[in-house]
Amino acid sequence: MSASMTAKTECWIAADFTDGHLVIWAMTGETVSERAETCCPADGIMTALDDLRAQLGAAHATAPVMLSGAETTAAIAVPAKPAELPVVAMGETDVHLIAGLSQNSPVARMGGAATRIAGFLSLNPNWDGVICLPGETTHWALISANEVVSFQSFLTAGLWRALAPQLGLDPLETAATAATSALTGAMESVQSRPEAMAARVAELQADQSGSPQDRAARLWGLLLGAELSAARPYWLGQNIALVSPAEIEPAYAAALGHQGIPLTRTDGERMALAGLVSAWRTLSA
Repeated sequence: MSASMTAKTECWIAADFTDGHLVIWAMTGETVSERAETCCPADGIMTALDDLRAQLGAAHATAPVMLSGAETTAAIAVPAKPAELPVVAMGETDVHLIAGLSQNSPVARMGGAATRIAGFLSLNPNWDGVICLPGETTHWALISANEVVSFQSFLTAGLWRALAPQLGLDPLETAATAATSALTGAMESVQSRPEAMAARVAELQADQSGSPQDRAARLWGLLLGAELSAARPYWLGQNIALVSPAEIEPAYAAALGHQGIPLTRTDGERMALAGLVSAWRTLSA
């Protein structure tokens, strides 16, 4: 670990890569002075990171980086404490990667979501329950005694984007415009018979009635109905925190709210930064 990552008076850069979106924060200690973002593929993170660093002030242009969410990051098996995720230097560079989490059964892996969990727990110490982290891959993580005990992953958002064009919908449409009643109605039709989800999607494809927003909400409802059915052991009777990007949060909040589940709702980007700061704080202790 470079010495420049161990002194609280030094400048450093917090960086998070999630679902093709790279965000960096110019940090002095635990204080943010600048923020920059861009979209890039997973194999273009380093080039995009260099481009964003060049936009920062002179004090941060060459500052060391703490990065979460890179696919090359190692992962440690659960149960594990997110606050103790290893941080490793990326070769001879000044970029340091925060490890993710993995699970053998069912087989699962999470990268940047583990840093978000660490951020949430750093702000809510000794919190027990289940954290739902929607994204291209959604994770449901069971938390006890500051550990991730187990987690279950779903490709719900990815399925939505794959199916949307076949239904004449814009795959880039966000869930923020989803009509709650249409979403929850479709969700109920699948929760009673999860095995019929593919049939319900085919019916939606054949039924061209309703606005694009209404049909998009119905597709979200069908997919979330299947997800909630499979994730029932995680959310039933549990304390739930929803840590989500803004564009997908309304759909998950509507689905969980329809189940009568009390939610703690918080912003995914804010939790990512909190997790990065927590990792840096541990290194500089």
